[in-house]
Amino acid sequence: MADQSTVQIQTEEIRMKKSMNLLHCVAVLVAVTGHISIFISPGVIFSAAGSIGLTIIEWICAGLLNIGVCLCFVELATVFPSAGGPYAYVTNVFGGLSGFVIMWGYIILIVGPFWAYLSYTASVYILEPFFRIDCHPPALAVKFLGAWILSTLVVLNCIYMKYVTKVQTVLTASKVVCLILIIVLGAVVLGRGHETKSNFEDVFENTPSEAGPVALGIFYSLFVYGGWQIVCGLMEEVKEPARDIPRAVYISFTIVIIQYVLVNISYFLVLTPAQFLSSNAVAIIFTQVHFPYLTPVMSILVGMSAVGVLNASIMGHSRLIFAGARNGHAPPVFGMLHVRYLTPWPAIIIKYGVQ
Repeated sequence: MADQSTVQIQTEEIRMKKSMNLLHCVAVLVAVTGHISIFISPGVIFSAAGSIGLTIIEWICAGLLNIGVCLCFVELATVFPSAGGPYAYVTNVFGGLSGFVIMWGYIILIVGPFWAYLSYTASVYILEPFFRIDCHPPALAVKFLGAWILSTLVVLNCIYMKYVTKVQTVLTASKVVCLILIIVLGAVVLGRGHETKSNFEDVFENTPSEAGPVALGIFYSLFVYGGWQIVCGLMEEVKEPARDIPRAVYISFTIVIIQYVLVNISYFLVLTPAQFLSSNAVAIIFTQVHFPYLTPVMSILVGMSAVGVLNASIMGHSRLIFAGARNGHAPPVFGMLHVRYLTPWPAIIIKYGVQ
């Protein structure tokens, strides 16, 4: 008999490209941790705490608690180093049915409204400086700009991850600059000896004596620091996840906690408690009181911060349905990657269509 030669064909699974380093992980975490709530409605914690001193303590405690929870997620991410984040953990521990419910509930109830909210908020803040104080941007213009921002980021995320991470670094820098600007302006007001320094004469005045309001304030503050879960969904794209993700958590939370505490102190140096509680755009009111000429700058920086959160959300949320498709919890087309750029563009497009 003649020898029959056999040909072995080795196939390699196509996976997303590992393009994120420590800097990119820090940029994503700083951008999404707390989203833009520090600029819009930080007064929700003060409303429960009742006093400035307890408010600051709760911001610090909530930040430390979030570090602990985040590190638990990171440990799970190293055990299950796949895209999908919480969906992957639930699926591996509790089974496919629980993972299916988590994935589709998240996509339908959270991701769609969240993307729409961020794009709309970014559009409002970017357009605001181009109109008089007593006039608001036209609703149609706001919607068009918001749709353009969202569409541009979706296309960018579909094309090349390397560009996305560079853009994210720039957008995160705008959030950091905005926070630093608020801190510096608060220091300037403190140097001028403004009358709101009396807010700090008795920082624990009106502190509730019952445990309920204190617990409620901490509960609120836990959500104010939320958003960091997105980085766990990007595990497959981090070059050294076991090394870089924990370091990124410590670095980013240190930056965020310090900045958020100092920003709250600056708010109380400039605004009265009534102004702080009544405003839905605290950062804008902050500049209008003593630095009206900086209001357009603050508005644009807050808008860019919202764009940064949106970009990071597109990166993280799209990996959820991508992971679900690989497990059979979504149509297989959503588990495909771009043949050249290795981005999950079908998953990104379907979530864009949910809007």
